[in-house]
Amino acid sequence: MNWKLKVKEYGKIRNAEIEVAPLTLFVGDNNSGKSYLMSLLWGIKNLGIQVLLGSGIRPQTKSEQVLFDWIKLQVTTVVKQGSHAVSIGSMANIFQSVLQEKIDQNKEEIVKRIFNSSGIEIGELQIEFMDLEQFPLNFIFHEGQGAVVLFTEDSDKFGIRFSNITEDPLQLSEKGCQRVLEAIFSLILCVEPNDRNLLNRDVYLPAAKTGFMLTKDVINKVSRKRMFDIEVEEEEISPFARPINQFLDVMNDLSFGGAENENFVKAVEYLEFGMADGTVEMSALPNREILYIPSGKEKVMPLRIVSAVVTELSPLILILKHKRNLNSLFYEEPEMCLHPRLQQKMARVLCQLVNSPLNMVITTHSDIILQHVNNMIRLSEHEDAEEICRQYKYTQRDILSPEKVKVYQFKMKSGKHTEVEEVCCGKNGFAISSFNDALDQIMDEAYTIQE
Repeated sequence: MNWKLKVKEYGKIRNAEIEVAPLTLFVGDNNSGKSYLMSLLWGIKNLGIQVLLGSGIRPQTKSEQVLFDWIKLQVTTVVKQGSHAVSIGSMANIFQSVLQEKIDQNKEEIVKRIFNSSGIEIGELQIEFMDLEQFPLNFIFHEGQGAVVLFTEDSDKFGIRFSNITEDPLQLSEKGCQRVLEAIFSLILCVEPNDRNLLNRDVYLPAAKTGFMLTKDVINKVSRKRMFDIEVEEEEISPFARPINQFLDVMNDLSFGGAENENFVKAVEYLEFGMADGTVEMSALPNREILYIPSGKEKVMPLRIVSAVVTELSPLILILKHKRNLNSLFYEEPEMCLHPRLQQKMARVLCQLVNSPLNMVITTHSDIILQHVNNMIRLSEHEDAEEICRQYKYTQRDILSPEKVKVYQFKMKSGKHTEVEEVCCGKNGFAISSFNDALDQIMDEAYTIQE
């Protein structure tokens, strides 16, 4: 991403500064704010630029007027030339200040939308652009449609229709300028233009996956009843947080037509036959029941009677098999219900997915997962890497370069506040003091008791 996230006084978090990598790990104490911060990152990616900007941008300040005049100039140029490429360059600071002004006004509403609650406080929320001076924008004008298309080399395209644009582009309306500006911010931040995000490319996997997988049909049934049975007096039901609502929507809307996602075929095979000892699929019936077929068996088993390992792995398997347009996973506690041996295998899957490529933000309490990540980082620079890979049957899909990984440790301080600090990568990877301190204490007790 081209930006950093900064927060202060957000829930228990005193302050944090996060730069997301292809693999970002949040580690540390329980109840320290890891899920809160991951939900905020997910929300910025999913709520849409219109939510970040609030009611929109009007040329009420000098910075906003400068932006509007710059946009009119770019539109004028592309209408005359048919195509136009420009770097944001000297306008970077203006884009930064205008976005931050709007976020300052809307930060409480942003957090409220994520959690479907006004109970989460936030003092400061900042999105800081990185290297925006060289950010390229491409414009194309389709005269017959009266449309301007904006895009970058690796982005989606945003098409904006205008009426009478060829007559005098410099007279572009305030609403037209606003739509162009929203599209530019969407490209810079790699977020959706609005909160009607039907693609759900950035998917949240909550910690309580087993519970949601076993009850999702009941939840959907209740939702349908509330929607259509208007004669029944309804009891007020508190909504889930938006990331959980999205998870339920994604599981309900998976597309089973066509081939499986080629990028993730190997990872799915490893999950099913190396960890779940069987295949996971969903029936084509209207209720879409999730089914499990043990390896070497023909009997189909419903999810409600299989082991916790299968129920925990099933949403990841189904998403990797059938979710289209998957860009990133926000994954809470992938080690849940897994034996230490399977935790190591899960870590291998995570590394393979990052190299697929799939962006991942993960919360974890597993020193085993972290140690495997460290091993794969060390292996990337090891002089005997080829021999070690042969010995343990690793491939290039397993190995991680250090620049692909960032680790943030959440430490509870006095007064129940959390400090979030980035952990630097050393020769042997990332050393997490909260893990090491706990393990040292356990070993000290063991030596004393077992003597």
